[in-house]
Amino acid sequence: MFSYHSLASATLAMRRTIPAPHQLWDAINPVTMVRELVTLNRREHLLLGSMLTASVIAFAFQRDYSTIGWIGLLASFATAFNLILVDRGRLTNYGWGLISTSTWLVIAFHNRLIGDISSQLFYFIAQFVGIAVWHRSIAASQNDAVVPRRLTNTMVIWAIGFSLLLYGANVALSHALHGNQIYLDASLLVLGVIGQILMTYGYRSQWVAWLILDVINVIIWAVQLRHGGAAALSMLVLQISTLINGLYGAYLWFRPQTE
Repeated sequence: MFSYHSLASATLAMRRTIPAPHQLWDAINPVTMVRELVTLNRREHLLLGSMLTASVIAFAFQRDYSTIGWIGLLASFATAFNLILVDRGRLTNYGWGLISTSTWLVIAFHNRLIGDISSQLFYFIAQFVGIAVWHRSIAASQNDAVVPRRLTNTMVIWAIGFSLLLYGANVALSHALHGNQIYLDASLLVLGVIGQILMTYGYRSQWVAWLILDVINVIIWAVQLRHGGAAALSMLVLQISTLINGLYGAYLWFRPQTE
């Protein structure tokens, strides 16, 4: 039954997922975004350098200097910065995430990957929710990074059930829109939604979803490369780098480091 109390509660919950201007600025401040990359440890600089080098080599080898080719390179760089900062639980990962999702969305449109388009639209919106939630979490912990949390068994069951329902709906949508690689592509949104929600609220099980997603993305972009998809080589190399980074991120979140 409707009540002013329930309306007030819903309004408060919505406001808690919308970043205030100062929260948004803390995530997209260019100085902070660069500083948090500079202050990574040696191992992370090596991993980041490998990802960026692989992206540049793939871009040069592909010789696609069209607008979409350069967008692919930008997506590779922004995604690499985003991922390495997610590993460390840093708020500025969302600043790079906004750049990554917008550029990736353009590439997904060019390759007619309906599931990927849906995923990137969701990711773009989720960046703003993540900024608000992570900002509060970091402030509450009086730390400079999010503290990993564990899922309960009940939450795992709900996540699996929700995933199956969303997958069925996405397969139907991809069929209706005549998308490519429908059954694999449809899983991207499902895994992305689950991974992003778990990431937003600081659950370490996000990495299970991300690693499965990364493997599927490697397969999808390998097929796109074989068929001459736009910026496919850059995206394939990015996916392989993302998979490697995912293994490192899972290691950090399941065995939190004090370094």
